[in-house]
Amino acid sequence: MSIENDFIDRNKRKRRNWLIGCTSAALITICITVFLLVGGYAGIKTLLANRNEEIDVRVVSPSSSVMAGEDFQIEIVIINNGKRNINITGIDLPVELVSAALVTRVTPDGSSQFGELGLTSYGYDLQIAPEGEKTILFDFTALEERDIQGNIKVKTESTTTSSGFRVFISPLVVVEETEDPSPGEETQEIEEMMGNLIPYQSVVQITAIVDVNDELYEGWAGSGTIISAEGLILTNAHVVLSDRVYDVVELVVAITMEQDEPPVAMFLADVVQADEYLDLAVIKIRSKIDGSDADFASLEIDPVPIGEADSLQLGDSIIIIGYPGIGGDTITLTRGEVSGFTPQSPYGNRAFIKTSATIAGGNSGGLAANGQGELIGVPSQLGTGDAQDSIVDCRALADTNRDGVINDEDQCVSTGGFINALRPITLALPLIEKAKAGEINIVQAPSADNYGEFQTEGDVILEDDFLDNRNNWALGGDENGSADIIDGQLVIDLDLDSYVQWSSLPDIYPSLMMVTEGEFINSVGDGEAGFICGLKDSMNFTVLEVSEDGYFTVWKYEDDEFISLVDWTFSDVIDLSQPFKLSAYCGADRLALALNDILLVEVEDKNFIPGRVGLMAGTWDNPGISVGYENFTIMVP
Repeated sequence: MSIENDFIDRNKRKRRNWLIGCTSAALITICITVFLLVGGYAGIKTLLANRNEEIDVRVVSPSSSVMAGEDFQIEIVIINNGKRNINITGIDLPVELVSAALVTRVTPDGSSQFGELGLTSYGYDLQIAPEGEKTILFDFTALEERDIQGNIKVKTESTTTSSGFRVFISPLVVVEETEDPSPGEETQEIEEMMGNLIPYQSVVQITAIVDVNDELYEGWAGSGTIISAEGLILTNAHVVLSDRVYDVVELVVAITMEQDEPPVAMFLADVVQADEYLDLAVIKIRSKIDGSDADFASLEIDPVPIGEADSLQLGDSIIIIGYPGIGGDTITLTRGEVSGFTPQSPYGNRAFIKTSATIAGGNSGGLAANGQGELIGVPSQLGTGDAQDSIVDCRALADTNRDGVINDEDQCVSTGGFINALRPITLALPLIEKAKAGEINIVQAPSADNYGEFQTEGDVILEDDFLDNRNNWALGGDENGSADIIDGQLVIDLDLDSYVQWSSLPDIYPSLMMVTEGEFINSVGDGEAGFICGLKDSMNFTVLEVSEDGYFTVWKYEDDEFISLVDWTFSDVIDLSQPFKLSAYCGADRLALALNDILLVEVEDKNFIPGRVGLMAGTWDNPGISVGYENFTIMVP
């Protein structure tokens, strides 16, 4: 049986574009008729819409300057001076505005994802009666110094009306003493901070240099806080550690010499302590960027003192300093307050500090300080609850979906996003103490058994010992990969790198559980094994898999678009050097994958549609794998 549609040659598959035209005389007649009915009607509709469509637009912007990091609002008043109802279809903001300020809220809502930097167009379906008036409010957070002048455009079905505005964003300034004998509490806290000086030089930018196919790239950047005169820096683990896709070969530390200038790359650093579960790490400056002795002490940069996080209360002021990575290259300050706490086992009720501050992703790993300038937390991508949705800038550097090109469909490096949680400094203290003692230790992601045992219970509807092909598995292949039943196993061979091959059953099942036993007959070190479900064709399917080098993932193709549901994630319980048991659940309510009855991952896919199911194998960098499966079972919960 051919399996023409049961594998993906991701390096060779091409997209097809269809063009429909009018050729014969009969078709020309039909096309002209359709044009008159559709295009002609649209033209008449436009002419009618233009009659008496008169609007005035007034933009109200801040009357005084706002400082980088502060919130401000722009008010757009739309007045219908015509004699017909008008329909507002969109509002366009100038690029100069959205590149220097983040849209955080729009009232009433436009049909766009707020919190996206650089978005200039907001769609609407808003009716205004004759002589009526509507007001639209745009809330912003200022990101960088800029004098912004331009026009905001309001669009109807047939017209565009502009109105000018001006917003001046002033730079972050050193807080000066005030002559007011009774300043407010927040002003007092800011003035007390580090002797009236923002410790901007003590907050560094960290850039990860990654190796992709023997080429070096600037992979991503984060922030860190200097915590010792010897050059120890506290940051996030995800800022400094490699993953399966991107191998970090060097860390470059940049320091801000002037607060209105980009940081200067000055040092190279090494990881000395890291805990991926906490997403915390300590790195140490090793040398200058040219390899010579660091001589870090000569800069006379004061380490940030360690504060007390356990005493924080709701409403306490917090200052976030870091390098947002979006909206500018200079260091940025954001103010907020403690808005809550998030529990996490085994770290208690204050595993995360929630804050009202707007924190851009590049600030991850940076300084969260109290009013006295003491380090009380580290902004972290963990704990936000919406890590995927919050990404606004992502850079693809490797062909992770194995289609032969590097583009937006590949698993990317997040270079900008938004987070709202801090890891309290309390959880970082053990790492800091060990780093100061000269110890080196890197703790990888937690063992998957933290998720508990995977239960395989249900009504058995299919069993296969692969002594023959009684269940009509799709078999066959070509020189790149093949599937066959051999000696009581379904064997999948792959002779091409960056390749996925599967063999499927002919029937469609609803929510189901699959269990099989497998082994790598021929191992290459980074081979993959797993299940396929929801299979309609080579453009629509879902894969749940594990790899020989200790990673798991869940991904799908939907209408020929690659979607990562769970990026490659390391787990120390994955060992495929011996025969293993794989289990999976596929349903509209959830997707789950387990190895040797230990649940690795559970995720929801709201768009999951049942389809055919099967077994798969894949390669990464190395071809020549052979995976054998036996004792395959399907159960219905």
